[in-house]
Formats: sequence, structure tokens, C-alpha cells
Amino acid sequence: MMFIRERMLRYLMALALTGGYPAVYGQYYRTGEDPAHLRWEQINTADYQLIFPAEYESKAIKIAGILNKVSQSGYKTLEHRPAKISIILHTQTAVSNGVVSWAPKRMELYTTPNQYIYPDDWLNQLCIHEYRHVVQMDKIESQLPALIRYLFGEQAAAMVAGVYVPRWFLEGDAVLTETAISNTGRGRSPLFLMDMKAQIVERGLYSFDKATMGSYRDHVPDCYRFGYWFTAGVRQTYGYKVWSEVLNNVARQPLSVVPLNKELKLKTGFSKQELYYQIFTDYSKQWSEEMLSRPHSEAQSISPAPAPHDYTNYRYVSAIDAGSFVALKETRRDIDRIVWVSKGKETTMRTPGTILPGSMSMTGTMLIRAEMRPDIRWTHATKSAIIMEDLQSGWRREFESNYNLQSPTISPDRKKIAAVEATFTNDYRLVIFDVSTGKVLKRFSTADNQYFMTPTWDDTSTAVFFVGLRQTGKYLGAIDVNSGVISCLTQPSFHDMRNPEYAAGKLYYTSSQTGIDNIFCLDLHTWDIRQITSSAFGADYASVSGNYLFYSDYSATGYSVSRLNLRENALKPLATVREAKYEQADAIAADEDGIFRADDSDNLLCLQIKPYHKFTHLFNFHSWGPLYINANDYEIKPGISFLSQNVLGTATAMAGYAYNPSERTGKFHADFEYRGLFPVFRAEFGYGGRKSAFQTVTSTLDTVEQRFSWHEMGGEFDVSVPLTFSSGKYTTLLQPRISWTGNMTCDVRNVPSQFASGFYHALSYGLLFRNQIRMAELDLYPDWGQTLNLTLRHGLSGGLAVNPLKAAELYLYFPGVAANHGIRWYGGMQIKGIDRPLSFADQVRFPRGITSIRNKQLLTSGIDYTMPLAYPDWNVDGLLYLKRLRTTAFFDVSRITAPIYDNAGLHVGERSIIRKSIGLDLIADAHMLRLVTPVAAGLRSIWLPDTRRWQFEFLLSINFGAL
Repeated sequence: MMFIRERMLRYLMALALTGGYPAVYGQYYRTGEDPAHLRWEQINTADYQLIFPAEYESKAIKIAGILNKVSQSGYKTLEHRPAKISIILHTQTAVSNGVVSWAPKRMELYTTPNQYIYPDDWLNQLCIHEYRHVVQMDKIESQLPALIRYLFGEQAAAMVAGVYVPRWFLEGDAVLTETAISNTGRGRSPLFLMDMKAQIVERGLYSFDKATMGSYRDHVPDCYRFGYWFTAGVRQTYGYKVWSEVLNNVARQPLSVVPLNKELKLKTGFSKQELYYQIFTDYSKQWSEEMLSRPHSEAQSISPAPAPHDYTNYRYVSAIDAGSFVALKETRRDIDRIVWVSKGKETTMRTPGTILPGSMSMTGTMLIRAEMRPDIRWTHATKSAIIMEDLQSGWRREFESNYNLQSPTISPDRKKIAAVEATFTNDYRLVIFDVSTGKVLKRFSTADNQYFMTPTWDDTSTAVFFVGLRQTGKYLGAIDVNSGVISCLTQPSFHDMRNPEYAAGKLYYTSSQTGIDNIFCLDLHTWDIRQITSSAFGADYASVSGNYLFYSDYSATGYSVSRLNLRENALKPLATVREAKYEQADAIAADEDGIFRADDSDNLLCLQIKPYHKFTHLFNFHSWGPLYINANDYEIKPGISFLSQNVLGTATAMAGYAYNPSERTGKFHADFEYRGLFPVFRAEFGYGGRKSAFQTVTSTLDTVEQRFSWHEMGGEFDVSVPLTFSSGKYTTLLQPRISWTGNMTCDVRNVPSQFASGFYHALSYGLLFRNQIRMAELDLYPDWGQTLNLTLRHGLSGGLAVNPLKAAELYLYFPGVAANHGIRWYGGMQIKGIDRPLSFADQVRFPRGITSIRNKQLLTSGIDYTMPLAYPDWNVDGLLYLKRLRTTAFFDVSRITAPIYDNAGLHVGERSIIRKSIGLDLIADAHMLRLVTPVAAGLRSIWLPDTRRWQFEFLLSINFGAL
């Protein structure tokens, strides 16, 4: 929390500069670093600069072909072809993602696919979706008044997009485009579409603010899903030119209050709220009629019913017997748990780490999964680890591969593991491992590099069934492990399919063939295919035990587990199944030039591949402006600044002048940080005026405030090594640090006698250790955690003598008495010298509400209890949307050993002082002016027992982690 007086300006400007959306990240966003040993190459065309690791060259040429086609077709309906942009390929990580950032502008693609991609090549999906974000942002930048671009550089477009262009449009338009110019896209994926349908049909329409900014009380579909349905509905009714013209006029009016709403009303006759109710009322009627027109499976729900307003998913279902199953339970109130449910009673078996999509299964009592494992240093080198556990005996084994492994499954004889392997060059294989040793027994691949998904074994442990992905779509396939023969069991199609499960000569799997995900069954003897379930919104994760089919059935409250008697259920032959139709997607596709085809790329023989030298591209000054902007802590001050960040995200620099309104002084700054080597290097330099004050204790025990001013020139050089040891449910960081600080003071005025001017320099050593359990969505503190910060600072010879400082701080986290309550304890100890002219700033905090006192020793302890009070979802249209009320009660106490000075400023003794504070924070979590970034605002009331008086403070903070 920050005081409103100090942070209001910073908050408002940071909102603009950081934008307000996750896929088109705002100002100065760094995604992380690739391993330092990588050698980089580049391909340059008129439309893009493609930067990639040298070993990825052959696939980079393929991506270049995709980009050549996308750059010719991905911009039509926004009527703007963007300027050249840098594109960076992250090939060493298990993360599947894409990012477009502005200031500096670049596109980042994470090339490893996950197991639940829709039926199109992953690289195609990435390029289409992310390139559309480039079109959006470049269009905004091109339409801005020239003066704004000249004043702010690239950050001007980020400011306008962050303040005026909502997330739901940016993401919805990109999903719409991937759907319109491909055979698939999320607009033709029932898995993607069902979330919105279930909410509207079963819960009704939420307010516009709730639908676009979410809720802590109810599950609300995300901006991708809402955005697709809304932007598609507007485009289908009013034509694609509406959004193109709206975006034009939003950029042309950067000082307008509500340009998007104004332009929508001008083009359609309705505000965005009116359009929302109009479009989604029509959807509600249509979806309700569709649901009533279909028969539904008469299955029995066997998972515990969620509490009102709860949203709970039971996924990766594994039937144990006719009355029990194991599944991954996901809720908003708790972190993910692997649970055993038997006769309605639920028992937590394990608390996993982050499970990769489609990567958990069971064979008998043997549980296997693939979890994310962050690299010890490199953000873009996350790997996967396979964990095997026997839930009965407790036996456990974990191993990693040189490449990323997903979707592991254990054979019935418990001797082998099948898993999908993706190399750093996007070569895809199905790999067989030995359970006892973890060694590779066999690898299988196809000549055309088809992608394998969600494999499962037969009952003889000699065949593996899988979902395959080729250019013509997905199909069911099989591999004979002994002979290596790969066969197709179904014809490829652009209907989605996933999660096959073998049982008694039949293959059960999820298919989107009806337009809703349902369980189908392929008889491996007769080759007959039948539809097993008829779900209202979606069925998935089939598992068979005897005559019963267990599966996850979706509704507005999430995935619950249902059980269906296979003997009593009337199976529907495939020939009678009604094929899915996506009329809205097809209508929107008619606006485009046709379907994007990656295998019909331009001739790439003329492409030139050249080295990309990291150290000759350290500086990239992308933005500037009539403000001083510290990108590291979002500090905004009057002044001027020039900002640099290289496209690899490893080097940032800033130079500028800052005026400090509270001190009424100005200072020149220059900062540089480099994160491309194993240690992180940071240097800064500053020169300017300063003013300050401190309190001292007189011989009469009164406190006196003394103010003084000076000029200073200083610098700092810092080396740290951020090491990540995260595993499972805990996130662990260890960061040693050493820094040199030098400072020269001069022109000192009105100072106390103990203040010394001149030159000093010092060394600081630090060690930060943080270990905490993952937090649930509704948690305010982690349930368990520890943070230890050790600091040692001392002066060096050759300058003014500096008093040494030793400090230790410890935070401990514990669960509260109810869900999402939390306890935090703070303890700090600090020892400072007092005999030398200069002293370091305090490291350990004082009790809240207590002004800092010059000290020789400081011991502080504090305890907080925080909890939610209400989730009101209350809105004042367009101005304020209140999502949560919470409170924190706290008690702080410090024991201060303070030096005593006489009126001449001479040290005459010491005195021990106890200071306490008791307080209560009342905080509202809200959104202002429909900006996506949450605001936490409230009132802190503090009772100071030592002086018997109340103190009140206004609080305001911004959660940049939500971006």
C-alpha cells in the first residue's frame, strides 16, 4: 500500500503507460531471458525482423513463410498493414504462448505446443493471433496525432491502448481473426465457446462491468471468450468496417473521455453497454433453444456439489471402481489438489505443482503427471518433469528429459511410460521410457513431423493410442510398440478430439463433432463409432470402470464428475450424428480473402540468414517524454526521460531529469541493467540537489525536526544472481547481491553539526530467500511462506567514514481460521553505528504510523490478520466497479535504542524507547473508469498507545501483477 498523496500521480500515469491488457503488454514489459549460451540469427524482410536461436534455423524458415502469408491476409478487416516489427522466437521452454508488446514494440513467440491446441499447426496459430495484435497496435500508432508521437515515442500507442481500448476488444478481435482466416480457430472450438454459453443460459446476463472486468464472487468468462462473442456479434450485425473505424477514431482523439463508446454509438446507434445487452440477449435465446432441442444424457453426478457461487473443476478423471475416482480439483478458493472421491466423500491425496495441459493420468493406483520446472536462472528455459507416485504405497520417482515431455501415461504392466516429446527445434516424437531406470527405450516419429497428443495404452502394454495432428486436422492413431508401425484409425478432420481412453477393445475419446464436446467410442473390432454422451455444454476426460463411464460434465459451476451406465445408455451411431455448424464463424470468414494455408507459402529461397549479435543491439531507445519515468518501480515525476530496452529483453537503460515536488529539487539520472549473463548487472548515476530532515531526541526527551539541503553526485554498481529452485507447490527464490555505492556531497546548507559533506563509498551485501506455497485466486496471503532478507553495509577507506549497518528481516505466513484468510508475521533486527559522520538509511521498518527515529539498534515485530469481508460486484456505471471489500488488523511494536544529543548536537548517551501501534485497514478492490488494472483504495486507522492518539491515512495501490 502507498499513501495517496505520494502515489496518485504515479498511479494515474502508470495506468496509461502500462496499458491494460495481457497479450499486448504495456510499457517496458520484460518476459524474461533466454539462456546466455544461445547464438542468435536473424531474417529480415520488409514486414519483419525474425530473431531466433541458430539451431532453430530450419523451422525459422518455415515461420518466415507463415509470416509472409499472414502479413498479406491478417490485416484486411482492420484496413491497415503494419510497419516492420521485430519477432523473437523462444524455443527452449515448455511454455506455450505468444506476446505482443509495445514500447519497445516486438512480437515474442513461444514455439513449444501444448497438448490441447485446436486442430491446426501451433506455429500457424501463434502467427495469426499475435500478428493481429501487431495490426491493432500499429493502426493505433499510425492514427495518433503527430505531436503525440513526437512527444512520447512508442509509448504513445501504449498509453492510448491502455486507457481507451479494452482487453475484450484486443483479444476478441484476435480470436475472431484466427477463426476467420483458418479452418479452425477458437471460434470453432466448443471447448472455448462453452464457458460463455453455460454462464448466459444458467446464470443469465451479468452487468457490463462484471462481464468485462470479472468477479471474485462468481466465475466470469475471460476477456478472450467474452471478447470473441461481443466483437463477432457487432461485426456480424454491422460489418467489419465498424471496428476499423472505431479504432481509427479512438487513436485520433487521445484526449477524449470515452472515444470508443462515442464512436460505437455513432456507427451503430448504440453504446457498448446497449450493444452488449442487445447481442447477448439474442445469444441467450438462441443458446437456450439449442439446449432444449437436444436430448441430454441421464447420467448421475457423483462429485461433491459446489457451494453457491463456487466454481469447481474436476478434471483428468480416473475411475478406480464403480463408486470412486481420482481427479485434479481446481477451485478459486484453494490451490489445485489431486483428490480421491468415494461415495461422495473427498480426500486430498496430493498437492501438485503446475501440471502441463493434458498431462495427468492413472494406471491402477499409479499416478503420473508432467509438471513445469523453472530453470534455476533462465526464464525462457522452463522444462517439464515427470512425477510417478503410487497412491497406496507412497513410492515416488521423478525424472527429467533433455527435452520437454508432456502427457505421460504408464502401461498396465507398470514397466513402461509413453510420453510426448518436443525438441528445441520443434521435432515431435512419442517416446517410450523404462519405469525403473527412466531411460529411453524407443522413439517414434512421422516423416511429416506430426504432433502426438494425449497417448494411452492398450491392456496388453504393446500398443499406444494417441490423437495425431497433421495439416488436414486431427485423427485417432495407434503405434505398435514392438514393430514401430504407426496407423490411422480415423480420417483427419478439423473437428477437435482429445483424451483417448482404452477399455475392453474400445477407444473412448472426446470429440467436438456435434458442436459440443461429447464422449465418443470407437470399437476396435468392428470400427463402428458411436456417440456416448449428450451433454448440455461439454463432456470430457472419459474413464471406464466395468460397465460405467466416468466423465467431466461442464456447467456454469465448472466440471463435475458424472457416471453413466454403458449398458443402459442408448448409443448413437456416427451416421446419425448431426455435424457441427459454426454459422457465425462462417459468416465472418466471408469478409476475408480466404483460408490461410501455411503449406502454400511464398517462395523462401531468397531469404538471407545473418548472425544477430547481442552486444551490438544493447540499446534501443524507443520512447521519451516530458516526464521522468522509472520503469523499474513505475515512479513518475515531472521532468524528461529517454527510455531504451533491447528486443531480447536483456538490457534496459534510462536517462533523464527528475524534479522532486516534495523536496523541490531536481536531479539528473542515468540507469542501465543487463540480464543476459548469469549474474545481473545494474549501474546507475545521478547528480542534483537534495533536501531532507530527521528527528533527534534532546536531553529533555523532546523530538526536534531538522531540515537541511545539499547537492550530490552519486553512483551505484550492483551484481546479483536470482536463482529459482521452485518445485511442486512451492516457489523458491535465492538471490545473493553485492553492490558498490559512491556519493559526493557539496554545497551543504543549514545542516546539523553531525552531517558531513564530502565523498564516501561503501559496499553492501545482501541475501534474499523467499519460499512460499502457490496462492489461490481468492487468497490475500499465501497459506505458508517464509521470506528472509539479510543485509550488511559498511564504508570503504578513501572517503568519509560511514557507520556500518547489519539488518535481518523475516516474514512468515500462516493460514487463517477460514478459507482465504491469512496471517503474516514480521520480525526485524537492525544494528547501526553512530560514531561516524554518515549513516545508512534504515532497513528495518518502524511501527505503522510512527515517524522514523535516529537509532543505534532497532527491533521490530508485527503481525497482520487479513480477510475478505464481501464480494459486492457493485458498479456506478462507467465510473467505479467494486469487486471486493477486505480488512487487515495489525499490531506493531518496536524497541528502539536511540542516541541522545545535547543542544550543541553532541552525543551524550542513549535511551531505550518502546513504540507500538494498533490498526485496522479497510480496503476496497475496484476498477476505476473501466480500466483493467485493479485499484486497492481504503482507509487506515491507527491507535498509538504511547501517545494515546488516533491517526488516519488514505491508502492507494495498484496491482501491476494483474496486467
